[in-house]
Amino acid sequence: MSEIKYNSKKRTHEKIKEAFKKLLQEKSIKDITAVEISEKAGITRGTFYAHFLNAFEVAREYESDLISSLIFNDDQNNLHELFNYLKENEEFYRELFTSDCSILFIKKLNEKLRDIIYGDLKKQDKKPMAELDASFYADGATYTIFKYFRNEISLSLDEIEWYIRANVSRQNSHA
Repeated sequence: MSEIKYNSKKRTHEKIKEAFKKLLQEKSIKDITAVEISEKAGITRGTFYAHFLNAFEVAREYESDLISSLIFNDDQNNLHELFNYLKENEEFYRELFTSDCSILFIKKLNEKLRDIIYGDLKKQDKKPMAELDASFYADGATYTIFKYFRNEISLSLDEIEWYIRANVSRQNSHA
């Protein structure tokens, strides 16, 4: 495949995902159709189907992109940056958590939180239980974030972040 054709195909693919992202701000994932994505992207349905089987496949790829961003983004090495990332993508995650929630995302979020918290706890050499504490805090934080996106608690992401920071800091001071 020529470089030009590859770049054009890649641009169209990204255009479809961008159209999906815009539609997600207007309606639920389950209500988005391939026709609507095609119209929003300014492409034909045939072009859409050359890239994706259906709207759910676009949603899965979009979710996968966000998970990859979560896992491989070195800028998210502290709680504040991770919570900023969640806020930037809040509409998508709220929709994801209120529909058929992705267990893969929850697992990756938990791992990311555990790594960040463990790093914070290990800064104090006297912390023999840092791994267990990090796992404990990450599990609680993950579930709290899950409840936040499902509108089951009235806290904001900023308040959740503050609470985690305060407790991890308090844990460090007791080391």
